[in-house]
Amino acid sequence: SSGINAEYGGASSFVPVMALDAKPGERVLDMCAAPGGKSAYIAALMKNTGMLVSNDASKERTKALSANLHRLGVHNAVVCNYDGMAFPKVMGNFDRVLLDAPCSGTGVVSKDASVKQSKDEEEILKIAEAQKRLLLAAIDSCDHNSKTGGVVVYSTCSVMVQENEWVVDYALKRRNVKLLPLGVDIGKDGFSRINKYRFDSSLSLTKRYYPHTHNMDGFFVAKFQKLSNIVKEPKEVFRSDGESEEEGVGDVME
Repeated sequence: SSGINAEYGGASSFVPVMALDAKPGERVLDMCAAPGGKSAYIAALMKNTGMLVSNDASKERTKALSANLHRLGVHNAVVCNYDGMAFPKVMGNFDRVLLDAPCSGTGVVSKDASVKQSKDEEEILKIAEAQKRLLLAAIDSCDHNSKTGGVVVYSTCSVMVQENEWVVDYALKRRNVKLLPLGVDIGKDGFSRINKYRFDSSLSLTKRYYPHTHNMDGFFVAKFQKLSNIVKEPKEVFRSDGESEEEGVGDVME
């Protein structure tokens, strides 16, 4: 009925969009949209109405994004080329925001085995820092007064805790949001504790997907409800050496 001939690149392309649950007539932001599979599915759920902003930081990748949306019959989308962290200064007050964040790709080793050798801990931590900033920008771009939404979905094609639960826990500490169930039946619960890390107990509402368990790419999805525009101040904690520091992402048990 939408007139869109959407095509999907596997479950990792449609589970985050199912969780986003965009409605006809809404204002929706797909923050890292290229090459356009998720945007096309979002537009189909919106029945080609409302306004979909399909953004990507790579000018080169927006060519494929535009071409795919044209080819698939999407006509409610605006394609733009901004760093995701430029939002909401560029535009904001969206009913729903999808952040399918740039990541290490550790969930798609079956497609690119070089990831096993090319990503070390330092690089993964660097990626996680960028993901934290992008997620805060995504939350800030969402309108908590939306009558139909106020929803932000964060996803990665990574299985690393540092890029998933760690990033989500960071956002819970710094923005007035709560986690919601995805509304998707498959997937394993995210970690609220693993090894030395302890996260907010609501992290169990997030979902993890594994190639060996679910026969799909490894990925992670979290769904937030924005409660207000309040920016939380991180708590000050005291280390065993008596020095104070800002509360970290995920409490580390000694």
